[in-house]
Amino acid sequence: MKKIILSLSLGVFLILAATMMFGSVKANAAGSSIAVVNMQKVIAMSKQGKAANSELKALVSKYSGRLLAMRKKIAAIQADLKNNGSIMSAAEKTKKTKEFETDISNYSAQEKHIQGVMSEKRFNLLQGIVNKATAIIDSIAKKDGYILVIDRPSVVYRANSIDITNQVLQQMNAK
Repeated sequence: MKKIILSLSLGVFLILAATMMFGSVKANAAGSSIAVVNMQKVIAMSKQGKAANSELKALVSKYSGRLLAMRKKIAAIQADLKNNGSIMSAAEKTKKTKEFETDISNYSAQEKHIQGVMSEKRFNLLQGIVNKATAIIDSIAKKDGYILVIDRPSVVYRANSIDITNQVLQQMNAK
């Protein structure tokens, strides 16, 4: 009987101790000064991000047209060689073959150049948006006393109350 009472008393004590410990951990978490922000959403939904996206789409259209014209020319030369190669003189066939090879080489070089230009443009546009967002996040963090702001994709769980994404978006779109 004494063992049962001692066991029950110990069990109640452990439950109370765990409840008190869990409660204090919960209180510390509620008073934490950590925030999260979804930078991907900020970039995609801000005025600056939408403008950058439109600018990049315009460049893609411009360069796609240029590459398409080059591909059509290459295809035409290839078709000419295939269809008329047997009736062409050796000199004419050699000239067309060199033109074909040169156009393929030029196409490849142009494609690499365009990829480089697009990559640099994307980087520069994003860098400007991220710099502005970072300044706003820094301002919000200092004003609200956050000691740490984490990008949302790396957070498994968070309470909505610590998400400052909408605040950042409002301030970005206001400027």
